[in-house]
Amino acid sequence: MSFLDKLKAAPAPTRVPAVSKNTPVTRFVKKVREQQEMVQAAIDGGEINTRTAWFVKSGDAYRFKILRSPLSVDGTEWFEASSLSDLKALYQGLIDAANGGDEKLVALIYERSELDKVAAEKKGIGRKKK
Repeated sequence: MSFLDKLKAAPAPTRVPAVSKNTPVTRFVKKVREQQEMVQAAIDGGEINTRTAWFVKSGDAYRFKILRSPLSVDGTEWFEASSLSDLKALYQGLIDAANGGDEKLVALIYERSELDKVAAEKKGIGRKKK
C-alpha cells in the first residue's frame, strides 16, 4: 500500500487549525497591558521610562496617548488624567472595550494597524507581497 493510499484510508484529523490569535486587537490589548504595568510600577514608586511610556507628568496631572504612534480621536492625540490610578483605570477600560468589541475602538485599531503596515512597507519592513 502506497503512502497516498494509506493517507486516503486514514481517519480525518480531529484537530482543526485555529484562527490566528495575532490580530490588531490582540496586539493592541497586549500593548495597553504593558502600559498598565508601567503605570503600576510608577504608582509603586518606580521611575517612568519616558522612552517607552505613553504617559508623562504634566503639572499635577498626567498627559497620555494611546499607542506609540497615537490613535487620533477627533484630531486629538494627547489626553489628560488627573492621577496614575485614573490612568490605570482608563487603560483597563480600553482593554475591556477592545475585548468587548466596541465598534468605534476596533475600527480605530484596524485603521491605525493599516496605516502602520503601509508605513512599514514604505520603509521596507515586513512581509513582501508575492
